[in-house]
This record gives sequence, C-alpha cells and structure tokens, in this order.
Amino acid sequence: MRTPRSSIPTSWFLVAAVAGASALGIAACGRPAEAGAAEGLPPAAVSSLPGAADVVTASQAARSLPAANMSLPRGWKRCVNVTENYSIGYPGTWHTTQIRPEEVCAQFHPDPFTIPAESEYPLTALNAKRVPAPPSRTDTEFEHTLLWEQTTVGARRAVRFETSSTGAGLYLAGTRQYGYVLRLGQSLISVHTTAEPGETRYTAWQTVVDKAVHTLTVAPRSPAHRGCVPIRPDSGFYEAGRVATEELTTPTSRCTTISVSHVVDPANPSDRCQTFRLAFWPLVDGSLTYTEPVTACGARRTVLARNVPDNARYLVLYDVDYIDPEIQTVKFRVWH
Repeated sequence: MRTPRSSIPTSWFLVAAVAGASALGIAACGRPAEAGAAEGLPPAAVSSLPGAADVVTASQAARSLPAANMSLPRGWKRCVNVTENYSIGYPGTWHTTQIRPEEVCAQFHPDPFTIPAESEYPLTALNAKRVPAPPSRTDTEFEHTLLWEQTTVGARRAVRFETSSTGAGLYLAGTRQYGYVLRLGQSLISVHTTAEPGETRYTAWQTVVDKAVHTLTVAPRSPAHRGCVPIRPDSGFYEAGRVATEELTTPTSRCTTISVSHVVDPANPSDRCQTFRLAFWPLVDGSLTYTEPVTACGARRTVLARNVPDNARYLVLYDVDYIDPEIQTVKFRVWH
C-alpha cells in the first residue's frame, strides 16, 4: 500500500515504529552482525526503471511454486519472493505483476492490471509488503481507525486492523484497508486489502486476506543473495617460487571480495602464515593481472581483493618457503 507523506515529526514515527514492533514482540534494534565476521555484505542490486512513458509489465497469472510443508486453500497457488524472503498463497485465477524484483508477490487482483512507471501503484485486492510498524491505534490526519486488535496467526502474534481514509492523503475519502501485520523473521509484513468507496467485492476480499495471512511463510533466498562461500581449491602448478591453484570463478552472489582463511602447512603445522596474491584472467585476450602480495595467517579471513565482479576467473598463488625435499604444499580456504 502507498502511504501518504506525512508532516508528522520524525520522532513520532520512531515512537510508533518501536511501539508497533513491541506489540508484536520484535526488538527495536536490528540483528547484530555475527561475531568475528570479517566482511559486510553490500546491498542487493535493484533493476533500473523503464522510461516514464512505458507500461512496465502486463499483468499475468503469477508463476507459482508448490508449498513447502504448508497447505493452501483449494484452488490456490503459492507465490515466492526470494528477494524479500517470503512466500504467500493467493487464489489461483488471480493476477500479479511488479516493477522491481523485491516487489514480486506484493500485489494480487482478480482482474488483470498493470503498474505504470513513474505513477501511483493501483489499489489491489490482496497485498503483502514489509512495513515499519502496524497502523496507528487512533485516528490520524489521513486515516480513521475502525479496528485495531492484537491477535495470533498460527503461533505468531499479529495486529488485525481496518482503516478508512480521510481523503487528506493519496486515497479517496472512505477508501478502506483491512488486514494483518505480523512478524516474519526480523521484519513486519502487512497482508491486507485496499478498496475504494463503493467497491462491492470488499467483503469477499477481506475473506481472502483472512485465508492468505495463514499461508505466509519464510522462503529460502536465491543463490544470488548469498554472502561469500568457502571452497578448498586444488593445486594447479608451480613456477618461479610460487604455487598456483586451479582456475577458479567467482559465483553469482552478494560477495564482492576474495579472501583466504585456515592457512596451514600440513608438513609443519606450527607454520600458519603464508604470502598470497591473485592473478585475474582478462575479459578479452591479454596477460594475467596480479594483485599486491598479502600475508594471511591462521583461521582468520584475510581479504586479497575487493570489488570483484561475478564470474571473474582467477588463480590464487602463494609464495613457497621451500622446495626440498619436495615443494611446500599449503592448505587454505578461499572465500568468494
């Protein structure tokens, strides 16, 4: 749902967000980073918007995946949003569309609809989206509160609400919204319907929302949203005092660095430090490009290169300390 831009001070919004989160048992602070994490994850990429004159996508029946250990009402399908990490059921004959990847499975309607670029989103019969807080318990400049009650959906605490627009914001006076706000993971999700005055299907849409909210569940993220993953590469060749790994390729993920960790010489376990560098293959014909040498020790992850794109081909090389009686072999993990 589109929320009108309010003139209410920021401090009030923060209080409302914290109060709403508290009502649903969510801490006001976000989840802390894991202890010892060496690298943060950059924000996920978002697709660019088409030109203002374009209609983004024609509405079509949503592509659905089967429910995982969760039943759906008869004739319903499941829509999975791997970007926002949730899935929800919807009537199988309804339609959905979106502009951005994170908006998949956000709007459903019994009739085909489109979202014009650079314009307001249409009002639809079933909506699912992340929100900072539940609607206000009391009337605001933009909405009259008709219903606000704490409830449960399955084993999860929730707020069930209904509001009517005052006409001061984006919506016509008398526009109704009915739905639930509940915790999913570390976020709040609103599952609701929105109907303009005179919409005769509003009561039926409320029934759909009552069913859909019970199908909401966490969905696994796609590989494109993983962080850095570890591998143990095989040795490739020895030349001029260095050992190189086999050729490696960075996966499609949110990871933008190449690091090494768990460095050890099995022939001398007390030796847990080595000097590494990377050699990148060019995108077109040409010579390898080498990074500056970096010394890495023990189990700690040490970054060898940053801002590395997906599908980059490279070798990891380390300087050897001895070649007699045999070439030194160092064991380590590569994170990319």
